[in-house]
Amino acid sequence: MIEQDFRDHVLRVKLDGYTVLPDLLTGEECDESRQQLDRLSEEAECQPGASVGGFNNLFNKARVFERIYQLTDLLQVLRYFLGEDAVLSGAYGSIRPPGAKAGGLHSDGSQTGHNRILSEADNGRRITSHVLGLNVIFCISDFTRTNGATHLIPGSFQYDSFRPPPPPVPGQMMVEATRGSALVFNYNTWHGASENRGQESRYAILSPWRRQWLRPENELSRIVDPEVLERAGENGKKVFGISALAPYLEAWQWDRPAGGPKPGWEHLRRD
Repeated sequence: MIEQDFRDHVLRVKLDGYTVLPDLLTGEECDESRQQLDRLSEEAECQPGASVGGFNNLFNKARVFERIYQLTDLLQVLRYFLGEDAVLSGAYGSIRPPGAKAGGLHSDGSQTGHNRILSEADNGRRITSHVLGLNVIFCISDFTRTNGATHLIPGSFQYDSFRPPPPPVPGQMMVEATRGSALVFNYNTWHGASENRGQESRYAILSPWRRQWLRPENELSRIVDPEVLERAGENGKKVFGISALAPYLEAWQWDRPAGGPKPGWEHLRRD
């Protein structure tokens, strides 16, 4: 990414709470992702109680999904706001078939993150002074006004209430984006999926990121398959939160960058 483009994307996030990074995935990668999401959907239909149309921990389920944390331009933006040790908090698939209804406005981090009401002293207000997390929606299909694209409220990341403003909300807009691009937005930005009034399903991959000291949606350090972590290399220790794991031995016995015991203390691993 050239420097001017990077500055423009950073400024959009600072002013509006979101930006769209174009051409992150190739057409071939989008085709493969769609095929894999269809496969997972078919498999989910055979599982009792499975949620058809949404899948988690995609990096463990097909090589193409490992791309979501290997994209230099995306990581540059994420780490500008969240630090070099920014951690992936999940990797979800989304298929919105024709006729899927619109989702209500919400902000992310309402289950495990900073957008939960935690105490009486919060007085109904959330943290808006700093960016604590960013969500990334990869457009595996074109996002259009009719097929279930994301709608959001620019600037709403500064709105300090845990509850979204009542509708109709001034400035609410639809984010249209081409296949292969990614919508990146502040956790605090009020957003939701729109109704799919088209004739085809809309495909997407959702990958939330957080500051490494925040509670994750999923503890990926325990979930990631060993071969996936190995392919990620040194970058994987940051991405999956290995280097952020709290020590369970004395500090002098613990290798923090490696997220585990120093040589000679491996037998004391708790897992």
